[in-house]
Amino acid sequence: MTITSNRRRFLQGTAAVGGLGALAACGQQSSEEQASQAAEENEQAAEEASELPNTGWERAEYDQVEDGGTLRLAVTQLPNTWNYYHTNGALKDLSDILEPLWPGSFTAAEDGEAVLNPDTVVSAEVTSEDPQIVTVKYNPDAVWEDGTPITVKDFIAQWKACSGTDEAFQVASTTGWSDIADVRETDDEFTGEIEYSSTFPDWIQYLYPSLPESISSDPTEFNEGYVSTPTPSYGPFKVGDIDQTGEVVTLVRNENWWGQAPKLETIIFSVVSQAQMPSAFANSEIDSISIADGDTYSQASSRSDSIIQKTNGVTWTHVTLNVTGDDNPLADVKVREALARAINRDAVGQAVVGPLEAPVVPVNNYVFMPGQDGYEDSFEAGTSAPLEYDPEAAGALLDEAGWELNGDVREKDGTQLSLSVTVPADTKSNSDRARQIQTDLTAVGFAVELETVPSDAYFDEYVDTGDFKMVTFSWVGTLFPQQSSANLFYPATSGQNYTGLDLDAELEDLAKTMQTELDPDARMAASNEFSAVVAASFSVIPFYATPEIFGVTDGIVNYGAALFETIDWTTVGFKAA
Repeated sequence: MTITSNRRRFLQGTAAVGGLGALAACGQQSSEEQASQAAEENEQAAEEASELPNTGWERAEYDQVEDGGTLRLAVTQLPNTWNYYHTNGALKDLSDILEPLWPGSFTAAEDGEAVLNPDTVVSAEVTSEDPQIVTVKYNPDAVWEDGTPITVKDFIAQWKACSGTDEAFQVASTTGWSDIADVRETDDEFTGEIEYSSTFPDWIQYLYPSLPESISSDPTEFNEGYVSTPTPSYGPFKVGDIDQTGEVVTLVRNENWWGQAPKLETIIFSVVSQAQMPSAFANSEIDSISIADGDTYSQASSRSDSIIQKTNGVTWTHVTLNVTGDDNPLADVKVREALARAINRDAVGQAVVGPLEAPVVPVNNYVFMPGQDGYEDSFEAGTSAPLEYDPEAAGALLDEAGWELNGDVREKDGTQLSLSVTVPADTKSNSDRARQIQTDLTAVGFAVELETVPSDAYFDEYVDTGDFKMVTFSWVGTLFPQQSSANLFYPATSGQNYTGLDLDAELEDLAKTMQTELDPDARMAASNEFSAVVAASFSVIPFYATPEIFGVTDGIVNYGAALFETIDWTTVGFKAA
């Protein structure tokens, strides 16, 4: 799907912090023993993860699905803007709502293979390698929800808006778009050529527009025109109603959809806080819930008509450090490394994933996930030492950095080593993780406060603006990790680089290679070197990969947990009796 071209943010994370003490003793082992144990545990976790299916939902053929019905889903907030490509738009809540509205240029199979979506693209192929040119033909039956044909001109306008060449457009990411040198209409309004400035292996992501020309050609419309008004649909559903007071979005069938008719009559997205979501599912108020902590798992499992689906996942949880600001101790890489080694990542993972009855898979790479082709330990490669829980090493690093213990808190030049973790309110998983960070850092001499902020302001007013010292959320991966992951760290001005750290001199050539190299081995090598540079910066501390676990109302088919497979929203519904 087009909307997965960028990694998506969402509030996901840990469960209760109880039972951590039993694992803390591993910090007393020698570094060689720790490294060996970590490698064994990670290999075992990857093997266990491989036993999970890639798709967890119940399948049913189209004619085995009832005609009609309402699927009730939940989001944590209404969109800040309906323009997903705007800097305030790349949030998972919005992407969830948009999925039934945006069929995209390709679909992914259970094994992750991406193929063209015939509803939107009739054909696309590389017709020249120097320069690289992709010739594409759109489905001439495709229209926006008002019946206006979708043409190459729409794509041209969106490319220009998202490429970064016009700073008037406030875009979340220029990744992929900035690699396009030109787009031109050829035989007719549905046929065109996309020329790249260099080789671009993942071109299948950038073939089809998700916004009409009327939006993408006008910075004011792009930035401000769709804050509360939905962008036009081009899928089997459209937005039928937005209840701002009740915070409910209702999707209805799109009468101008040209493809297979959807089985569902309506899809309702209601705003439910993360704290209330488990009880909402347990009380049959919603039909599906994404499960990321033990409490939610327990409540979802207790519902008599719920089915628990589990698959592998490419979502990874972390703590991001803001290195900017005067007198910020996190500007010192030794302090950041000390912080990383003071946090018991294994205990956090066991506390979070253990209650889910799923394998714990620690993450030590910023491009690939454990078990994924190309994965290697970036900390060993970048720092010659695995990232292990080691309070003694953390203390020694702080001593080297000039932060000496004065009672329970370290000081330097009369200033305490003080930090804060910004936490969204009513988000138990996030606050539990923050409390564990606080506990571990306090033990080595940091003074750490938890700053609780309104959940609907968490990204808008704190993460996006850089008004934080530490934040912890998750990144959701894509089918194209080498394309999407670079934007989290490069360039320094990227809208998704929340650390404020400038690694451009070290990452520029590597980022170019990992995004343009056609040779798979050379591309993989550059990707892992990129990840090793990021690891050595200790600016984003990865925790673990989160399995995809869904609770779904019994009887719902073709929907739920999946690692890669694209949901066909025309076949989602209730199994016929």
